[in-house]
Amino acid sequence: MPTKTVAGRTWHFSHSVGHHVGPGGFVHPTSVLATPDNIVYVADTGAAEGYGRARIRKLHIEDGFIDDFGTRDLVWPEGLAIDHLGNIYCSDARTHQIVVHDRNGEEINAWGSYGAEAGQLNGPSGLVVDNDNSLLVADTRNHRIQKFSTDGSAIDSWGTFGDAPGQLNRPWGLTIDQAGDVYVADWGNDRVQKFSSEGELLGQFGSTIDDGGQLTRPSDVAVDSEGDVYVADWGNHRIQIYYPDGDIICGLYGDAREFSRSAQEVMDVNPDLVAAFDRVEPTELVSWGHFERPRGIAIDDQDRIIVTDGTRGRFQVYAKDKDYIVPQFNL
Repeated sequence: MPTKTVAGRTWHFSHSVGHHVGPGGFVHPTSVLATPDNIVYVADTGAAEGYGRARIRKLHIEDGFIDDFGTRDLVWPEGLAIDHLGNIYCSDARTHQIVVHDRNGEEINAWGSYGAEAGQLNGPSGLVVDNDNSLLVADTRNHRIQKFSTDGSAIDSWGTFGDAPGQLNRPWGLTIDQAGDVYVADWGNDRVQKFSSEGELLGQFGSTIDDGGQLTRPSDVAVDSEGDVYVADWGNHRIQIYYPDGDIICGLYGDAREFSRSAQEVMDVNPDLVAAFDRVEPTELVSWGHFERPRGIAIDDQDRIIVTDGTRGRFQVYAKDKDYIVPQFNL
């Protein structure tokens, strides 16, 4: 089991779920949402011919595929969030709408229209429900964050286009921490910005210089129970982990060295695939275990880190071990 220990923190790679083909896989997974009952929801664009339409896939974090929904409602699903009643919200970047499903996958609401006026949307992506049960939306091409009631009534917004502190350039993913502060993956500015719940800038981190903490086109952000911040560093094919104050801790690069269960099931019934993999160099197989365009990241109530591995058609899972003791070696 691959393990990384840095600064008194330890992460173990757990497993991967999904692949590009078959009923348990993804075409191009975007956002991911984790719930306390070990359920994971993944927005899948379904853009490849022959692989089905856009959808939301419901899976068990360990056992894999459960169900699909949204195939009739979605065109380009981007963000996912869940409210206090268990309803699932999905932003559709193509239709400029927020589509709402109940916990059984039935559509119960849809709202939003294209534009730049208050309450209108242009390519919405990241979503999160705050402590007041309001929905925050990364209104990507309007370069702002908007706050709505869960029925779609506009409440507030902040952000203008630019690269100055507090300005945004195509914000993509977002999350909130336990204090209710908002973190925004400021994609076009290669940084993450932290705001209060009212939109006051509290800080920023990530840079384009080679100092270890740099970001290139960050796509999503999440915060664990201890306040450590995880950023899907889309352009650099990795997850960057930061202290709460924004100093870099380390990176995760993907460790899926074995097939997921669903991928192995496909291999077991396809001898041509087995023969093809037998011809692959071992070093190339290792590289296939790495992230390629990690898009979404979520952290569940057990501090398991779930990353959608966009180009690889899967998600990878890490566990943060708070009780790990580094082995001592006597020389």
